[in-house]
Amino acid sequence: MQRTLTALALLGLTTTAAVAEGPEGIILNQIATGDQIGTNIAVVQGSSAILNGDAAPDIEGYSELFDEFVTAGEGSGVGLPPVISADQVDQSVLNAVNILLSSGTVVSQANQTFLGEQRAINIMEASEEGGSLAVSQTGENLANIIIVEQVDNVRQAFGPGAIQQVINEISGGTGSLRGISQIGRNTANIVIADVSIGSGEQLFPEETSQEIENTVNLDQAGLLPGRIVQSGTNIGNVLVADEVYNVARVFSGDQIVRNTVNAADGRTPYGVSQSGLNIANFVSANVANGLTQVSDGRQIVENNLEGVTLADLENGVPGYTHSSTNIVNLLDIRNDRSSRSGDPIVATQRADQEQRVQASDGTHTQVGNAATIER
Repeated sequence: MQRTLTALALLGLTTTAAVAEGPEGIILNQIATGDQIGTNIAVVQGSSAILNGDAAPDIEGYSELFDEFVTAGEGSGVGLPPVISADQVDQSVLNAVNILLSSGTVVSQANQTFLGEQRAINIMEASEEGGSLAVSQTGENLANIIIVEQVDNVRQAFGPGAIQQVINEISGGTGSLRGISQIGRNTANIVIADVSIGSGEQLFPEETSQEIENTVNLDQAGLLPGRIVQSGTNIGNVLVADEVYNVARVFSGDQIVRNTVNAADGRTPYGVSQSGLNIANFVSANVANGLTQVSDGRQIVENNLEGVTLADLENGVPGYTHSSTNIVNLLDIRNDRSSRSGDPIVATQRADQEQRVQASDGTHTQVGNAATIER
């Protein structure tokens, strides 16, 4: 995650911020209320689909997005989506809002609020005549991120009503797809400080959500993919510093990961890997005092391979694996002899929320109100 954020700083992909010098550091105010929507649509090996009008691609629920931002390959004419003839398709969308990356900087007061929507959408429609094709779809949303040396006071609010959504979808004739990778990441309310985080709050209220939908609809046409990999990660309310004091965090929203492969009439791909990770209210520090973590939201991971029986799985998909992890209210106390790691730890954690996994088997972890302490 840190490498991604550093790359953002180099590219200058930050929102306009009001910054002033305080007595001991800068004062930061970043407030965003608009939407960021990035859409990639690719049609492989020919299509008569039209961007506008009644003949738009029949992808339910997304017709209104076709005018937003459409990229991939060379267009086949005015009003037509791109038509691709290649051995590899890479679709990637990155949205970022309210970012401060400044190593060595002391922040006396920081306020970051995001009330809009971030949507990263990758859609590929394959035809029956596709060649040996590898497809990679990646969507990532970042909101309210601070990486500095020290923060004296911070307030981060993701919502109310804010949305981070990643949609990766492949449908139509599979052609001879040799591999599929779908990755989604949503990250909101992150503070990483080298020294300390003094006080403040991180809010992830009701009617606020992080959602990832990875979907592959397999057709009977052509060969089936050699391997399908689907993964989703939602992260909200994270503090990392040597010392953390007097910070209250509330998580009342939704974190949802859905990975779905629809097989045609039991025809199974040669391997499927599905994974989901949700993290809310995580603290890693040497010293923590006056910390409060309250959670009453939802964390859901659904891994589905539909149209396939148990016998199909045993005989046709030997590489079928899926896993899930839901973590809320986790306090990680590190042992760093250079700091005051012997100080008492004072923290309150309360979780009254749903953590759910939908899967027939696999590896699953649910963690709530946990502390790991190394002394």
